[in-house]
Amino acid sequence: MKKVLALLSALTMLISFTACDKNTEEETTTVPVSPSYSQTPETIIPEDTTKTAIPENTDVETSDVITETTTAATKNIDPSQWTKEEIVDFYKNAAAKSNPTAKSSQVMVLNKLIINNGEGALGFFTKILEPAIRSVVKKNALEFDGITGGFHNLSVNDAKSIKAYKSGEYTVVEMTMKNQTDDIHANEYEGTVGHAITVLGDISRVIAEFPQFDVDLSNAKIDIHYVNANLKVKINKDGIIEKGTWQYTCDPDISNVKISGINVRTADAEIDYIITVGGGF
Repeated sequence: MKKVLALLSALTMLISFTACDKNTEEETTTVPVSPSYSQTPETIIPEDTTKTAIPENTDVETSDVITETTTAATKNIDPSQWTKEEIVDFYKNAAAKSNPTAKSSQVMVLNKLIINNGEGALGFFTKILEPAIRSVVKKNALEFDGITGGFHNLSVNDAKSIKAYKSGEYTVVEMTMKNQTDDIHANEYEGTVGHAITVLGDISRVIAEFPQFDVDLSNAKIDIHYVNANLKVKINKDGIIEKGTWQYTCDPDISNVKISGINVRTADAEIDYIITVGGGF
């Protein structure tokens, strides 16, 4: 009984700590939703954004910093007429310019947690304690500085759909990202979702933060799926993101993991990650 409860505590801590750890990293690097509007000439990014720098302590080389404003500003006044490349460049410039001062907030919503197909002692107690675990995860809200994601590497190929349109004097950018699947070792700022929003990253590093639990991954199979990822931001005439929502659903498939001698044959979870700036949009 004590071992089962300890294992469930460990799973809760892993879910919560993964998000904490991820966004602590974001603070030093950079950093989820429907359309209708267009842009006035005033929404063009000023020329002084051409030298916007990525914050210090990042893994981004100086050469990766966006050095040119979007050509959309000089080609087409109506953002609904911009090419996908122009929209992505516009967003990247806005994210880079907003990054130093943006105040972001993240919440998580645990939609599902099933251990060992709900069978045995562990499966039974997971069902019983799932509401409590869900509450712990929901309360694990975070505040951090910066714009989420490895946006300096964002490209048209990362997205399923890309839109820009006018909303009064603001420019709205929407993107729906392609799904991403990682194994236990990954970079939180890489991949289709990592570029736009940031993903969990190297899970083995997170596990190492809990030395009190003996985690055996020698026979484990772990696939972490990131689905339904999208972003929607409202950019003002100075090229600053005033409001925005970035979100995705994390759906990990885990099998054959041993934690403190207890075998987790299968673990299936579904967690919504929602990051907002300016209260969301």
